[in-house]
Amino acid sequence: MKQNNIFTAEKNLPALGHFAWCALVALRLAQRDGQAQSPLMEHAFLMRWLGTAQRQKRFSRAIAGEIEDLLRFGRQKGAGAQLQQRLEGVLTASNGQGQEQSELHRLTFAIDRLKSQGWINAVVTDKEWRRESLQREYAGERAMLVRKSELVRQFSDAGRLMAPVTFMVTGEPDVVCDTLFAFALLSEVAEPNFIILRPSSDGL
Repeated sequence: MKQNNIFTAEKNLPALGHFAWCALVALRLAQRDGQAQSPLMEHAFLMRWLGTAQRQKRFSRAIAGEIEDLLRFGRQKGAGAQLQQRLEGVLTASNGQGQEQSELHRLTFAIDRLKSQGWINAVVTDKEWRRESLQREYAGERAMLVRKSELVRQFSDAGRLMAPVTFMVTGEPDVVCDTLFAFALLSEVAEPNFIILRPSSDGL
């Protein structure tokens, strides 16, 4: 199965950070000049900038897939895609500041990244947490599922991950792990179709 083009290696993070920095600087300059003053205008500006960057091949081929993903998601969601926030998340992850944010905050960014590429995220009850039935329900889909009770139990009120959380995955587990890693989150494939998200204090 062909995997999505997402930033899956450390070597791509500097290129992604540079790309996100350039996009955000261009937006700030436009806003200083009186442009992109509303969410809709901001979205339109970033879509034009991304489209130009793609056509002119301004950035490394290693992140061409990421640019395409942002453009596709921007077309699908319009201003609701929140491109500025996504670019800020990429920049934060690339320069190491992501660890200053809570794990829950970074997990939200990572899940948004996967959703922008067609993944499904579902929070289920303990009663619904049945491996065979969930795999049948999401057969043929790329999905990331977790028990609501485990999220509530393992994350503190401040969003800190206190203990490992298990996710069920129907799709490419390595893609999920790589995306979590890009947002400074530690994870591992425990067995086929299961990923464990671990606190940074686990020493992995």
